[in-house]
Amino acid sequence: MSPHDPADTAEREWEYVIVGGGSAGTVTAARLATQGKTVLLLEAGTDQPTPRPPSHPLADAGRLILSGYNWDYRAHLRTSTRLDDLINATTPGRIPERPAARALFERFPYQLGKVIGGGSAVNGAIAMRGLPRDFDQWTAHGNPGWSWSDVLPFYKATETDTDHPGPLHGTRGPLPVHRTPRTALHTLDAAFWQECNDQGIPDLPDLNAGTETGVGPIPSNTADGERMDAATTFLHQARHLPNLTVRTQLRVTRVLFTGTRATGVETDHNGTPARLRARHVILCAGAIGTPAVLQRSGVGNPALLHALGIPVTAALPGVGENLTDHPSVVIWSKPHDGVCTPGLPWRQVAARIPSGYDTDTDIQMGLLNNVESHTIPGFADRLGWPMVVGLSVMLLRPRSRGRVFLDTADPHTNPVIELGLGTHPQDTDRLCHGVRRAWTFLRSPHLAAKLEKTQFWTDRMVATHSALRSGVRHIMNPGWHATGSARMGTPQDPMAVTDQEGRVHGLQNLRIIDASLFPAIPSAPTNLTTLMLAEKILSTLKDET
Repeated sequence: MSPHDPADTAEREWEYVIVGGGSAGTVTAARLATQGKTVLLLEAGTDQPTPRPPSHPLADAGRLILSGYNWDYRAHLRTSTRLDDLINATTPGRIPERPAARALFERFPYQLGKVIGGGSAVNGAIAMRGLPRDFDQWTAHGNPGWSWSDVLPFYKATETDTDHPGPLHGTRGPLPVHRTPRTALHTLDAAFWQECNDQGIPDLPDLNAGTETGVGPIPSNTADGERMDAATTFLHQARHLPNLTVRTQLRVTRVLFTGTRATGVETDHNGTPARLRARHVILCAGAIGTPAVLQRSGVGNPALLHALGIPVTAALPGVGENLTDHPSVVIWSKPHDGVCTPGLPWRQVAARIPSGYDTDTDIQMGLLNNVESHTIPGFADRLGWPMVVGLSVMLLRPRSRGRVFLDTADPHTNPVIELGLGTHPQDTDRLCHGVRRAWTFLRSPHLAAKLEKTQFWTDRMVATHSALRSGVRHIMNPGWHATGSARMGTPQDPMAVTDQEGRVHGLQNLRIIDASLFPAIPSAPTNLTTLMLAEKILSTLKDET
């Protein structure tokens, strides 16, 4: 179908309009269409070919996609005063110009997926679940239906995982999940695993079983090296249905309301606005896109909306707050010639371990292997290393919070993103301890014999607290795991945006189904939990009229 089919006119009323064709949006569209609902799925990016040839760039599970299929977002790694400046401006809708501050603010590329399949089409194809303790936090935020025992059936519904048959895994879901056997690991990953064992870290053959500490093979949603994203799995099963329409290169600017009832959306295609009517609107635009659409629609912090000159439809100050991402530090080294090969798998093994800050299992560590240096965002390859190996230290449960908000009502302007990384001092302390632990791995005989040089870090830096802390603060990067910016919870929680089934508080016929709902970030890359969340909420929509 063409990106903007004239047959889909404003006169038609859809049962469901779904905003965003990413991981959650494709699952939502496929499941509702299979139930016989008339569904319109809207995506700002392009579609993928069906069938997708193996030569297509999105098919290669061995690399991240950071251009061509991405939002060109720029994020501040920490915070700024820009929101305060906006709210305190004397003229609504006008903020004092601060170009120098703005340039500093937008310095980090935050290239989230902008294509049918979204993040699942451009990420590392890692299919890891959250842990039971993560969902204890979800229930503690007023969502009693989201305990580990509640979410496990929906994790299982997403997958076909034959590596570990039994009650913990599904065998009939759309997403294939595989692990590399220990006997088939790359020499560096095998060395990393052996060093884990030598340091007393137990084997954990199934990282998705709910056990916190251990080392094991990374579960991935791949098939013979091909990335099996949500578009080629979930959505593919419903593409043939006549009641499902997929339209791409349409940016939704806002939700339309009659009173407090959602009645459709306004879209933009190359500067041409249009209105599409619907009985139900579901926002699946992700933790950056969803709060931006809400704020343009008059749903959010009243002070911000007043400053932007946007009439208030629903006063929900939690919209855009609680933004969370996994901070990480990657230590890059040059492998000896012949150790690494372009095109081989880049993530095979992960370890969840205590950093040493206390007894908590608080970091995930693993190698980024067989990496061509030109593919690393922000990596200034002045050293002439064509291949590099990274040892990644990712904080599992960060306490720092950021926010996302509009600083103009112009629908063509991207939102302001403040990731807030390291703004809670304990996050930096834990990462410092994690880097010290990682350094012992790099200096071990198993790995040191295969690596020639290490960039930036030295024994002296790691041993000196002030140098270590400064290095961690300046090198800390996000994982592109944006969550939490429209979290679910009870109406009594002033920062909750929806109930535990994604219904936006105070409004009718409007739901959110994406990672912005997460009350707390899971202790893993977020894509599989996003798919699970969509499956679980959709199980409550079957009888909706």
